[in-house]
Amino acid sequence: MGTNKIPDVIKQAARENWTKLDLGKHRLNTFPLEICNLNSLKELCLPFNGLKEMPAEISRLTNLVELNISYNQLTKLPPEIGRLKNLTKLVLSHNQLVELPPEIGQLKNLTSLSLFDNQIIALPPEIGKLTNLLKLDLAYNELTETPPEIGKLSNLTLLYLYHNRLTRLSPEIGRLENLILLDIASNQLTELHPEIGNLKRIKLLYLYRNRFGAIPPEIGRLTTLEEINVSHNNLTELPQEIVKLHNLQDLNIDDNPITSVPPEIIKQGMKALLVYMREQLQGSKRQWLSKILLVGEGGVGKTSLLRALNGDDFDPDPPATHGIVIRSLDLAHPEEQGITMRLKTWDFGGEEIYHATHQFFLTDRSLFLLVWNARYGFEQGKLYYWLDTIQAKAPESPVIIVATHIDQWDAGLPFDKLRSKYPQIVSKFEVSNKDGAGIDKLRDSISDTAAKLPLMGETWPATWLNAAESIRAREEKYIAPNKLWEIMAGHGVSGDNARI
Repeated sequence: MGTNKIPDVIKQAARENWTKLDLGKHRLNTFPLEICNLNSLKELCLPFNGLKEMPAEISRLTNLVELNISYNQLTKLPPEIGRLKNLTKLVLSHNQLVELPPEIGQLKNLTSLSLFDNQIIALPPEIGKLTNLLKLDLAYNELTETPPEIGKLSNLTLLYLYHNRLTRLSPEIGRLENLILLDIASNQLTELHPEIGNLKRIKLLYLYRNRFGAIPPEIGRLTTLEEINVSHNNLTELPQEIVKLHNLQDLNIDDNPITSVPPEIIKQGMKALLVYMREQLQGSKRQWLSKILLVGEGGVGKTSLLRALNGDDFDPDPPATHGIVIRSLDLAHPEEQGITMRLKTWDFGGEEIYHATHQFFLTDRSLFLLVWNARYGFEQGKLYYWLDTIQAKAPESPVIIVATHIDQWDAGLPFDKLRSKYPQIVSKFEVSNKDGAGIDKLRDSISDTAAKLPLMGETWPATWLNAAESIRAREEKYIAPNKLWEIMAGHGVSGDNARI
């Protein structure tokens, strides 16, 4: 239908008492005033035009129930819009509105208000008079806060506030006891008020891409919650009360610096996470155990270095290491009195034939000692090769570079250049495995660095640790699955919990 035929359509609508008129996608630049004489209209649709304003005469359409003027260029609404007393649905999305007139509060029968993708910077207090409102969509606007009057929308079930500039969410939102969905994602919020726990019918809660540093324990009162997304925030821990959410089907905590739950547990998904947290509530213990990996070329003295760190006598002719040899190194914690840290030492054979298989065992969140022989120089020690490998396989792990045989040669090393390229390098040391020079300082550095490893001092469910200690105490280096489940069940870890 061309624009020139619109007057004829309006005349036909008047003759036949149309109750619905749809003039969408007709490139209208001005609102046809003739429409305002169609007293029988209940539904008016004018989306995808070029309308820049609505006339005051719109108030004549007193029987109007639905009004859709989305995808236009409106910059304001006439105050007279408040006279449309029978309006239940108002769609104003994809315009250029900066504010709403106070008269919006006169639309007492309104159940759905869509303002998606405008430029609204604030809501008038009168918004609180829309007590029959079920859906309010304010996504993609410029709001920095919500007015306290929003808490008066007692029948609201759907509230969309995502992608604004919110720095504060009024605690009165907690009064919306009929709310089923709350979407406040992609804002600048740092705090979630405890009143969130009053949303007793909420099922969907979207908090992602904000700056939340914590979730209040009151979240545990949202027993109807089925889905919560808190990804891309600053959370370091989750409240234990989250285990009370028995109807939860989807929990997204991606891209948070969470340290209260091991990443291995998080990677297994929501079920494993909740099992872990429930087990912790039954009792927990801290484990002072982590891993140190010694890498470098063959013959640089990795095994001798471990002997020196353990205080063992120097062996002038140690056997070559084939594959990987696992032992232990016990060190006093530098800050926690009476605590001994146990580092499982993985001594990697340096021969090139082992290099390909070693890469499968270079795990993140461990401490690396990169060892090279000062007598032959760092180039022959292939430091760049080993650092590239560590960076690829374990980018978050700290690295200490250790030069051996300094009793025979000075250790020249472009340390600043290496550190600028590989920022995970924490320090360098020069030692003699033979006479012990530099060993004490190296041991102290290892202790300081190991104390900061993510798993060091981690709190684990007591039942899990007891089962793990029992398994480690076995002399056999293998175990049948049935025996494994039996030991774990004997320590209270059974069923799905045993497979996490």
